Amino acid sequence: MKAVGLIRDIKQYENRVMLTPDGVKELVESNIKVFVEQGAAMDSGFKDSEYEKSGAIMLPTMEKVMREANLILQVHTPLPIQFELLNESHMFLSFASLIRTGEQFHSLVETNATFVCGSLFQDNEGKYPVLMAMSEISGKMAIHEGARLLSVPGGGKGKLLDHIEGVDPTVVTIIGAGKVGRTIAENSYNLGAKVNLVSLKEEKLQHYKDEFPKIKCAVYSDKIIKEILPKTDLLIISVFSLSQSYNIFINKKLIKLMEPGSVIIDISVDQLQVVEGSHPTNHDKPSYKLDGIVYYSVPNIASMIPMTSSRMLTKTIMPYLKILALKDLKKALVEESGIIPALGIYKGKVTNRSFADQFGYEFYNIFELLELNL
Repeated sequence: MKAVGLIRDIKQYENRVMLTPDGVKELVESNIKVFVEQGAAMDSGFKDSEYEKSGAIMLPTMEKVMREANLILQVHTPLPIQFELLNESHMFLSFASLIRTGEQFHSLVETNATFVCGSLFQDNEGKYPVLMAMSEISGKMAIHEGARLLSVPGGGKGKLLDHIEGVDPTVVTIIGAGKVGRTIAENSYNLGAKVNLVSLKEEKLQHYKDEFPKIKCAVYSDKIIKEILPKTDLLIISVFSLSQSYNIFINKKLIKLMEPGSVIIDISVDQLQVVEGSHPTNHDKPSYKLDGIVYYSVPNIASMIPMTSSRMLTKTIMPYLKILALKDLKKALVEESGIIPALGIYKGKVTNRSFADQFGYEFYNIFELLELNL
């Protein structure tokens, strides 16, 4: 059995936590010991006293939590200051994937710790419940931010996202038909906007063609983008690729087809360079204007509502977290195969093929490492 440790995320502008007081209570009721760094969830709106009441053991520093616990929870992957605290006894579970610079990835491997990407946990249907929960929140927040930025105080052209009888509807174009894109499309449609949903994969569009016949669904091409952008008021980029393999790029020449005061929300900015001129922003300065177009490029948009996001993170990781805490890894993988895709590094060996290919490491099959015969 592992002791769980919740530490405060030290990445700037990250307000979420992986475990709420209710989550602690559920673990403690399963006889799992939980250590929590004091102030770990202060930015999420959860008090230390709530964690104590739920049965957590409060410790003053991250170092002390990592000394006592061996299953560590943090929203983002470790930062360099944490590398020296990690060793082969630790399992580090974060929401964010391990995709970072080659130098950082090498440092993670060198710690000999085990790293699990919660966003890659799979359910019995092959879906990613943790990633989908955060994607749904990101999609809904993108609509709120888009509506705000389209206003004159937000820098936009002064159009209302909600439809008003007798006025031409606002046009929303979404590139990417994953969970984020679908959430945005459905919410925009329900508000009365005219919606274009552009996917890189035709098979993702059929469901929406049937359920929402008034949503214009199209497969991505330069020709389609040239047709759509001149009438688009709000363009939202919601492309996700674990392998970073999508070959799309909207250059400034295409962006100039949009009217001044139009808005681009680039949710994919931290992973893929899809829009020329787009660069990561933060919650203090989330948007900027370039050539008359308003850009919003906050990569962790779900962190704007950390109380809701943290509760969703806890709810969706809990089934996997309990198994990882109660069982050794070999038994955990037998009991819950959905953990396997999320296992990025095991004691210095890269066990996720995408990461191995991206950073030039040898890929190790976790079945062989643990002598599993599944």
